Amino acid sequence: MNSPKAAACRLFVSKIFLLVAFVCASLAAGGSEVYGGGPGDSALREKDARKGERIVAQLRRLERLSATDVQGERALANKLYPGLFVKVSELGDGDLKTDLTTAVFLYEQALRESEGAGGVAVDCAAELRSVYGRVCAEEESRTPPKFLRAKARLHTDWAEALIKAHEGAGDAATSAALEEMRAERRNDLALAQKAVAALKALGQEVHVYSSLAEFQEHRAALARVPFERLSEDAASALREVDRILQSLPRGPLFYPLYHARNFYSDGLFWWRKTYRRRQVVVDANSFGGRDGDAESLGLDPDAVDYTVSINWRNAAKRIRRAEQLIAAAKTR
Repeated sequence: MNSPKAAACRLFVSKIFLLVAFVCASLAAGGSEVYGGGPGDSALREKDARKGERIVAQLRRLERLSATDVQGERALANKLYPGLFVKVSELGDGDLKTDLTTAVFLYEQALRESEGAGGVAVDCAAELRSVYGRVCAEEESRTPPKFLRAKARLHTDWAEALIKAHEGAGDAATSAALEEMRAERRNDLALAQKAVAALKALGQEVHVYSSLAEFQEHRAALARVPFERLSEDAASALREVDRILQSLPRGPLFYPLYHARNFYSDGLFWWRKTYRRRQVVVDANSFGGRDGDAESLGLDPDAVDYTVSINWRNAAKRIRRAEQLIAAAKTR
């Protein structure tokens, strides 16, 4: 193990250690992926039904205040968040968790949007989900915060219907809400498949290596197409994926797609650092030429390239996981 090749490998590994650690830390900060349960799972445990009732009650309080007392809504939100995120994370995987998690995120997003809300109107007809288009059209004021709250109410309604059904309710309103929710879970699969297709097309343009040795063996080739081409294709694909993610609830399918999207984005971010140093002509938009490239930041270019490779690999893993979840859901 004292050969020059082994020593070079150890040196290379030491150089990439900090970058790899950064990638791992970023992944951990992005939230865990929820793989248990699946689209269409609606059986409840008693303790989840009781927890769900309390979360629904808190979301309803926020909803009522949003219509009558903006300051009161903010004061209540400051008390409830971030605790609500913790509470929904403790629910068992399934439809109740999916809808309450989605509602909690949407209400929080609505509060943030309200901070700088202007007069921009939401284009209801552009919504991927007809059910979102419907609740959008029903709003008297179609500002982003109001639309986000309308979506949050919808998911809260579905969660409440699940709890009522668990308790034995069979009225028409509860049954209709459950049927609508189940139809939208099927729609989740269709939307997720479109996101997978867009991400897989992007994956065909990059090289995925299973190890550092394989990466070095192929002389660190990162993609099958030039950087400019990959950047353009990624911009188009990620726009499509972002639009789908905005319509997907925070359930099992959301997280692997979300992380795959971010891994491609992060990979391109790091590749740009080493790509710049190889350009003879300085980009007129870079405002300083080499500022911001790998060497000017004190980073080893080869280590940065391997970080790009790790991002491609992680994206491919998340795409496969999304495909597995879709396949499993179709068998239910």
